[in-house]
Amino acid sequence: MDEPVNVSAGAGDRAGLLDEALAPRRLACLRALERKVLWLSTWMIHNANHLRPKCDGLKVGGHQASCASLVTLMTGLYFDVLRPQDRVAVKPHASPVFHAIQYLMG
Repeated sequence: MDEPVNVSAGAGDRAGLLDEALAPRRLACLRALERKVLWLSTWMIHNANHLRPKCDGLKVGGHQASCASLVTLMTGLYFDVLRPQDRVAVKPHASPVFHAIQYLMG
């Protein structure tokens, strides 16, 4: 069975000191990724609902408010916390955020 991940480092932990030194850079990178994820998910919804050719007139994109409410959380999880074997359930209306993250991860 997998052991839980301890995301808070102890005061005497050398890795914790390294994390503290890199914290401003790491947060700046995460904020930049967060902006990209928000833009991509919003563009995906706009493209699906307004730009793509459609014969039936149905709107098929996600919900921008649902996406915006999860961008920060999902960016932090997928780019800084989760391991490859971890799984997360994403609410369907915010799936454009998940797809934007997968796109950025390659």
